[in-house]
Amino acid sequence: NVARLVMLYVRKFKVTDPREALHYFYFLRSMKAPTPHGEVEKDGNLFTSCVSELVLESRQFDLLLGRILEDGSKAPGLIDKFGGGLGDNLSQKIISVVAKDSEAKGMFEDSIRLYDLANNHEKVIELVNKLRAQVVSEPSVPESRRCRLQRHAVEIACRYRSIGHTASHDATAAFFLLLDLMTFFDAFHAQLFKDALEIVSKVQIIPLQENMIDTMVATFRLLTDEVRRTIPDLLLSTMNILSVKYKESKDSSSDPLSTGTGSFASKSADGGKYKYLEELRDQARALITFAGMIPYRMPGDTNARLVQMEVLMN
Repeated sequence: NVARLVMLYVRKFKVTDPREALHYFYFLRSMKAPTPHGEVEKDGNLFTSCVSELVLESRQFDLLLGRILEDGSKAPGLIDKFGGGLGDNLSQKIISVVAKDSEAKGMFEDSIRLYDLANNHEKVIELVNKLRAQVVSEPSVPESRRCRLQRHAVEIACRYRSIGHTASHDATAAFFLLLDLMTFFDAFHAQLFKDALEIVSKVQIIPLQENMIDTMVATFRLLTDEVRRTIPDLLLSTMNILSVKYKESKDSSSDPLSTGTGSFASKSADGGKYKYLEELRDQARALITFAGMIPYRMPGDTNARLVQMEVLMN
């Protein structure tokens, strides 16, 4: 069993010297790779299977498979040298296999990088969206998982905008919408409430006016599951902002925008303040109504917390 002998021999040094191991695995290129059930894959070969295992164990992605440069071109890896005798697009086939294997093992951040290298843009967007939806509302802590995903997503967005991509329109729309929502939560946690409200108004997925409720409910039905998952936290954060602004304005002695003097200025200030408070209450009511109309089961006590904050504003 030559294949068994080669794999046993290479096992001693494949992690420390993946370059040498790659050359030994090349001898297995004409042998078929069995599936976990003992069957033989139609298009698979043992070389591809061994390379996938080698890459995932050594984690020498750039050395073995290459990497994407800032301009969108690919810096070749060692695998690109093995073109003869294995058909066209060998490198792409092997990278695709490694990407699928890493995804199957739950190594999603690695698989995003590999699918990107294999030019499978649809899969890149799909996985990035799925991972960011889990952390989008968390504070941005340096070198946290959220921070890494956000940085990688921005890099992908810049590159795909400049050189183009093959991902579907719906997936891409969700991708850029999640980027905007991450920026919203960054502003929210930094207490930049004015900036946060401007972002909410721009993305237009929750209403801040009662005449927009029906439109936003219809829009909600078109959102992907990843974006829908962020709606409860988005509603709570936006209601929290409105509540804070309401309390600050109510506790202030006068409208800071007023520049007049005397009793007329006081009446004008009170009138402007009352109008602003009423506007905040209207926005809060729009959020409550929207939360009750969308076909989505809110987690935990989300509705109760929304109602509680809205009641305190009345």
